[in-house]
Amino acid sequence: MDALKAGAGKKDAGRLTGQEAAWTLTEAANEPYFNLVQRYVFAPYFAGTLASSQAHGASLWGFALGAIGLAIAILAPVLGSIADSGSRLKPWLAAVSIVALFAAASLWFAAPGVSLWPVLIAVFVAGIAVELMNQFANAFLPNVAQPRRYGMLSGVAFGLSQLAGICVLLIMLAVGRNPPAFLADIPNAADRLAGPIAAVAIVVFIAPFLLLAREAGAARSVSVRGGLRELKETLKEAWADRNMRFFLIGRMISADGMAIVFGFGAVLAAASFGWKADSLAVFGIIITLFGAIGGFLGGWLDRIIGAKRLILWGIGLLAFGAASVLLTDEARLFGVPTGVAVGVPLSTPQEWGFMVSGAIIAVGAAFSLSGMRALMAMLAPRGKVAAYFGLYAFVGKATAFVGPFLVGLIAATTGSVRPGIGIAVLFLLLGFAAIYAVRSPNARVA
Repeated sequence: MDALKAGAGKKDAGRLTGQEAAWTLTEAANEPYFNLVQRYVFAPYFAGTLASSQAHGASLWGFALGAIGLAIAILAPVLGSIADSGSRLKPWLAAVSIVALFAAASLWFAAPGVSLWPVLIAVFVAGIAVELMNQFANAFLPNVAQPRRYGMLSGVAFGLSQLAGICVLLIMLAVGRNPPAFLADIPNAADRLAGPIAAVAIVVFIAPFLLLAREAGAARSVSVRGGLRELKETLKEAWADRNMRFFLIGRMISADGMAIVFGFGAVLAAASFGWKADSLAVFGIIITLFGAIGGFLGGWLDRIIGAKRLILWGIGLLAFGAASVLLTDEARLFGVPTGVAVGVPLSTPQEWGFMVSGAIIAVGAAFSLSGMRALMAMLAPRGKVAAYFGLYAFVGKATAFVGPFLVGLIAATTGSVRPGIGIAVLFLLLGFAAIYAVRSPNARVA
């Protein structure tokens, strides 16, 4: 009988409950926004078309991303603590999802010639709301699954989010190359459609979890003062834990590097190779496909090598890929002149070398982010998971605004975002050292 039970347990371990399956879709609700708006389509459009010059646009974009990071650094831990004190996470998740939906959809009105400030405000609000969606969804993980399934579910969620990112980029590629009749005469319709498509993805992928998610315990009154008091206690408690301290430091510093690489990779590609919306969509599809592969592979590797080693492998790949991007431009491939001039998009060795570097970065990001979320779920004390995921979001943004701000200043001074990639490599190496100092915990067994 015991053998039969053990066999049944192993069989069930591979199945997802309805609630688990819905949770794995939550990351797919925000990834299309990151792909379409902050990375591959709208960001180059803002810097290269809406702004008066590439350098001016890159500078403003860097400041906008920095402002989002600073706002998240302030809001995420406070809202996480308040949510914990009130016991209910669903209302918070629903509220920030609605804000993200409307702010993203409003980017359709970012036509050439409009004032940049309303556009930047919409990007600012949407960026904050999408990040908070991720925070509250992450905090649900211990309610959804047993600890032994955290790594697997985290990897699946990341992989599905990348597939969602690929789907929206395929839509963007189709619209850019063969626009439907009702969009044909609208200036830059493909670029402007990035926001509304991201808004649709929010509805499609967050709704199942909001319908199926169950919360334990009765709702209690929510107090800002109580939430702030909880935050103070959480900060003190986390800093006193050696493992948590090194983990949060590593998360914070490596997030700086990732913020630069993902915030400015497509902007750098557009400036170096002259890529437009369709070529950038191809770039995004390839990168996101490798991100999906990395997510699913990371979920499998987590069970073999553990979350800490998965993070270290991920950061190492990120640093290597970023260094390769730094050494590749319109004339060089990994620092070596090719003698091939850029002409037809995606026709030169240096352009495809840039693609390969991006693919390495994508796999590294999948490994590190999947591993970090699983490790945080194991390290966070029961009953304070939302508060600790607030800290997780906080340290991911606490100094992540520094990188984009620095790149913005560099772009304003030098007219190029390329030197900022060197700063990213430095941040990633420092983050690697901090994570290396963490002693891997064993997952709690419920």
